[in-house]
Amino acid sequence: TKDNVFVTCRVAVQQSVRPENAYDAMYKLANVHEQIESYVSDVVRSSVPHMTLDESFEKKDDISEAVQSKLQAEMSGYGFQIHKAL
Repeated sequence: TKDNVFVTCRVAVQQSVRPENAYDAMYKLANVHEQIESYVSDVVRSSVPHMTLDESFEKKDDISEAVQSKLQAEMSGYGFQIHKAL
């Protein structure tokens, strides 16, 4: 964080495969969970260091929305629908 505190962020992602894109979901990515984890880490690492510890707790919904919008944009091309990032 901005005030030099180390934090561990846990993020849960609710996802599903769109039936019409099942082939893409199964064969376009070698490891779906690793790819999602990579996108989540990217968003968290780019936003949390600019906040203090208190701000990171206050803005957890903003971080969640940023993760969800990034995942929706990136994973839709692979046949996944992102329901919620918590």
